[in-house]
Amino acid sequence: MFKSLYFLSTYMYVFTIDQSSSNMVRSVGRKAAYLGELTRMGIRVPWGFVITRSAFRRFMEINRDKISDALKGVNLEDPRDLERRYETIKEIMTQTEIPLDISLEIEHFSREISTDLVAVRPTITSSMSGPSFAGETETFLYVNKVDLPFYVKQAWASYFNPRSLAYRIAQGMPLEIAVLVQEMVNPESAGTAFTIHPVTGNPNWVVIESSWGLGQAVTRGLVTPDRFVLPKRDRIIVEKSIGHKHVMLKFDPRFGGIREIPLGGKAMEPSLSDEKAIELANLSLRIEEFFGRHVNLEWALQDNKLYILEVRGVKTMWEEI
Repeated sequence: MFKSLYFLSTYMYVFTIDQSSSNMVRSVGRKAAYLGELTRMGIRVPWGFVITRSAFRRFMEINRDKISDALKGVNLEDPRDLERRYETIKEIMTQTEIPLDISLEIEHFSREISTDLVAVRPTITSSMSGPSFAGETETFLYVNKVDLPFYVKQAWASYFNPRSLAYRIAQGMPLEIAVLVQEMVNPESAGTAFTIHPVTGNPNWVVIESSWGLGQAVTRGLVTPDRFVLPKRDRIIVEKSIGHKHVMLKFDPRFGGIREIPLGGKAMEPSLSDEKAIELANLSLRIEEFFGRHVNLEWALQDNKLYILEVRGVKTMWEEI
């Protein structure tokens, strides 16, 4: 009992989002570090915690020899070989117990989460100006808290999925990950916001895209989203187009997963009100001002409240990469 209390009083491997900051990005990862800054700005972010790079390193050390053997002779030009190696590594990591002190910290903080379902998201431990790594690791949504240890290991294992492995080699950087665990938002609508025009590169505009349900419908290009364009100077909607959002992504508890739901007549209804679009534009510009660079946000609307799920820097053609 004394040992458990000792570990839970030191928190060597887990920090809450509001404890995380941009100067901790090498430990807590980009997603958690920047969301932590937003919470201190009073911007609404789903509550959660981050399992640090140190925990990832320690777990990897346990499996180092087995993983090295699994990757020996890998053919980076053969997607099937990469996938086979990845499945082997997932099996190795799934069968390995998380060290007790790390496990106790995860268990402690998971009890603080108010929802039964959580999002588990790997986050790269490099700065906003570093390689994006967007979409190269695997995010797990609507995870039951009782299954959290399994999905943390799946998130760690996704460091070796074919996309991630190829990307790290192409970048020539041994980038490592932390894992962000957050209360699951179940949005009525969601999407993206840019503080620079994503097509023309004009820095004087905020461009918002929105669709019903989960934001992956927008980021994966499943629908033609609604689009709102606002000038930064006066933040009024000067361009508004309602896309044909023929499906939405929603969690189905009976199915136990995310489903595509046909929308019928709702497909051509606005998924975001003008008032909320203006509110989101104002939030986006506050975030841009804080970080001192153009940003790309992922957001969600639940119970008429806007949540920021992720903030990324946007590289421009004239910017030093």
